[in-house]
Amino acid sequence: MAVLTLTASEYLGTAESGRSRPMRCYCDDHAGQKQDVFVKGFGFWAGLNYDHLTCELVANQFACDLGLPAAKPCVVEVSQEFLAQIPQDAEGVRIRTAFHNSADKAFGSVAFSQQIRRWEASNSVHKGQRTQALELYLFDTIVENSDRGRGNPNLLVSGDEFKVIDFGACLERCGHPTGEGFGGKPWQNHSKFAHFQGEHQHVLFSHLRGVSEEQIDQFAAKVQVLSDNVIEAYVSIVPKEWGQDTACRIVDYLLDARRNAEEFANRAKEVLLR
Repeated sequence: MAVLTLTASEYLGTAESGRSRPMRCYCDDHAGQKQDVFVKGFGFWAGLNYDHLTCELVANQFACDLGLPAAKPCVVEVSQEFLAQIPQDAEGVRIRTAFHNSADKAFGSVAFSQQIRRWEASNSVHKGQRTQALELYLFDTIVENSDRGRGNPNLLVSGDEFKVIDFGACLERCGHPTGEGFGGKPWQNHSKFAHFQGEHQHVLFSHLRGVSEEQIDQFAAKVQVLSDNVIEAYVSIVPKEWGQDTACRIVDYLLDARRNAEEFANRAKEVLLR
């Protein structure tokens, strides 16, 4: 498996929202074609390290492999020459400081080409969107994404189709050597399903009344059919400069998730069909 690798070439500014305030830039692929990309690197916020970038890259690729409408992930090579062109304003200083004014590899998310708008917690889910809404909820649950709640949806929509961005809070237990303090995994009893009232309740949860056992089983089947080769190759998409330990723990976690996909579906039914 190969992840898209790009080279940052033209600085366009920074995103208006998001904890990491990613920079937006044109990036060139190996054929010289430009891509519009949101880029975040080590140190874009105080706790953002290579383990976080690894979790986001792999979770984003996992979403794509499950067929979800996710932004395309990539690795972006940032050169000293590129950093030198960034304006000498507060945002420019923040970005150059994060990169220590030296070349590095960063996480990138290719911008959607379609016209999009932000999904708000007050929006309605139409009947034709319910299956996609269910799959997004189940995906965020199985990767333990804590950052797509009513208080911060991190979700876009184009027409009637959801568009998913920001996987920065996924698989966080894998960024810790022991994984202690995270509670049960989603397929285990007493695990978190982001369904309790409050701003951290998943933004789509309240719209999932009427989903069926068959729809939940179909998502579990998508997880089950991912091969060892696909899951184990996630290690290879992570730049060696970021380290490999977290990527290896993610692979172990996702293999465990696949083995327990039926149990995960049963837990989902307990929450959604009760």
